[in-house]
Amino acid sequence: MSVTLSRNDYAILDKNDENQIISSSDEIKQALVYDLKGKKQITFIGLKWLTVRMSQAGQALEIVDSSVKLEKDGEDKELWFWRSSVKVRNQKTGLETEGIAECPYLETNYIYKDGKRTDETESKYDSFGRTKAHSKAERNAWRKQIPELEITTLLKSVQADQVEVIKDGKKACECKEPKKSMTSQICLKCGGT
Repeated sequence: MSVTLSRNDYAILDKNDENQIISSSDEIKQALVYDLKGKKQITFIGLKWLTVRMSQAGQALEIVDSSVKLEKDGEDKELWFWRSSVKVRNQKTGLETEGIAECPYLETNYIYKDGKRTDETESKYDSFGRTKAHSKAERNAWRKQIPELEITTLLKSVQADQVEVIKDGKKACECKEPKKSMTSQICLKCGGT
């Protein structure tokens, strides 16, 4: 016996899914929102979730133009970067917004000695630099399309103790008894520094 679902049935399912996310576990909420310097911010996954909700409400976003170019400022690869531009259109309203982003060509990492970070760095080709620039530009274009009320509602729904804290660009360890790796100084329990 098969059951045919109506548009109203799907709306009920969507609302139920939304309620599950709002009342979801800390891990899911940490994927949607993070804390930077005491202020809650929406994550890339949170923005993607809101764009899916917009699509379900008949306001799907589509990419109408995108580009990624390697910009070279001389021969020094330390000065090279990927520049990306993405334009998206709201299929219902026709509103078009552009997002731009840049990512370095080389990835710079700190050198660790005796389990402690030094001021020394090493640079190598970042094989994901181009992809990161494009994804960030797409994120920036989406962000301009999402109503502030939607973002504010999501941020308010997540309590402070459900939010991943970012410190110095990395997840901060908040374990009562951290167990850190000797080489990377990353907590083996939570993955924070």
